[in-house]
Amino acid sequence: MCYLVLEIFGGAEYAGIVTDENGNNKVFDELADAEAEAADCQDGIVVEL
Repeated sequence: MCYLVLEIFGGAEYAGIVTDENGNNKVFDELADAEAEAADCQDGIVVEL
């Protein structure tokens, strides 16, 4: 599996995929890594792909 983190601060209509400093989507192979990234967001959620 792989995971994305969505930042949904302000409501679902403002959701965006968390990106790195180069603007590339961050894709995680481990759920624990994705959950740690989501914890750093104001309102992050993990989405399993």
